[in-house]
Amino acid sequence: MSNVSVIAAVEALDVADLAAADTAVCIDLLRDVRRTRGWLDAVEARISSRMRELSTVTPGASGPAATAVSDLHGSVGGVSAAEGRRRERRSKALDDAPSFADALENGKIGAEHVDALANATTGLDDTIKAELLEQEESLLAAASSKTPEEFTRVCRDRIRRLERDHGISRNRQQRNDTYLRRKINRATGMTEGRLAFHPELANQIFSAIDREIAAMIAAGERAGDPEFLERRYQRDRLAAEALGRLVAGGHDRERPLEADVTYVVDHDTAQTRRLHAHSICETGDGIPVPPESVRRALCNGFITPVILGQDGVPINVGRTHRTATRAQRRALRTIYRSCAHHGCDVAFDRCEIHHIDWFEHGGATDLANLLPLCSRHHHLVHEGGWTLHLAPDRTVTITRPDGHIHATTRPDILTERDEHDDHDQHRRRRPDAA
Repeated sequence: MSNVSVIAAVEALDVADLAAADTAVCIDLLRDVRRTRGWLDAVEARISSRMRELSTVTPGASGPAATAVSDLHGSVGGVSAAEGRRRERRSKALDDAPSFADALENGKIGAEHVDALANATTGLDDTIKAELLEQEESLLAAASSKTPEEFTRVCRDRIRRLERDHGISRNRQQRNDTYLRRKINRATGMTEGRLAFHPELANQIFSAIDREIAAMIAAGERAGDPEFLERRYQRDRLAAEALGRLVAGGHDRERPLEADVTYVVDHDTAQTRRLHAHSICETGDGIPVPPESVRRALCNGFITPVILGQDGVPINVGRTHRTATRAQRRALRTIYRSCAHHGCDVAFDRCEIHHIDWFEHGGATDLANLLPLCSRHHHLVHEGGWTLHLAPDRTVTITRPDGHIHATTRPDILTERDEHDDHDQHRRRRPDAA
């Protein structure tokens, strides 16, 4: 954005008479705020980039130039240490994707879009990061047309596809890097640990822990324990106790690692053991795995795979069950990676299964009447007055308590399949298509 545009936006904000402003004027002023803020964020990112250059050019120097950029944001910019680190990551992301800097300066995207890209690329394998940034043009187009939450999902899905393609070698390396260590803290007497699990092992362990936590909470509520009735419990503490109960139970109960663990894989990938353009081959919480891992699970019989046919398999149990069965949860997981509410990325395994037509109002526990919602959005529906309508193609229309439509959304997995199908049909229509 030119300096003239910035000055004009600032002047409009400075002289605005908010007491007399109507809705249209307020909307125009918000646009001026966005333009001004985008320009400021872009300038701040360039300043951060220059400070990093100075610290590299004069290593070992003392004074302000030697201070970490994130610390300078805190001491000079008056923000928290966490916000300082966020702004430094934002600057690095704009260095990696220059077109995002131009779009931010022109008000086409916001700082949160850049933060989504920064969060997605921080700590990413160098090869995958480079391949992701090769898609800079299409990533910017997505950021310009989507909310920051939606763009976060775009980045995550594209990384998931890239990781899937690199998944076999990465999975083997992750297995080699898996460890569990413990030590005694002499000052506190507590046993402390560090761990790093490969995705499949983590999915097995934490699936069992999550189910044990749910059982502990339900038992506490039935017993009338105020800690559970008033939701004053600390989930981290419950997780530790759940792990202890599962391990200590040993062979006296179902083995924890044989808990309700799911692999989601399409039929062709399961049969051929090869990834293709439309492959879905991942754990229940969306971590890509190599096809041979699923084949091994099929042989062992300890883990239930969900194999997807072209049209899926309907699972209906009417009103014989109050809550969704395990089979229905597995079927829903083939459609949803996360909460079905618009823009929410809470993982499916941490969601509750909601009846569109409430069970207490006569709704059936059928797949066509079920979808996953995180605890917050589940409360919005039951206590907050929000309503949901689920179409046959699983498009969800979300309506606010005042009757206005908040959003319409479809499951990300189904959307990906549609995009792939549209792309294939387009290629077949082209005269020069191979």
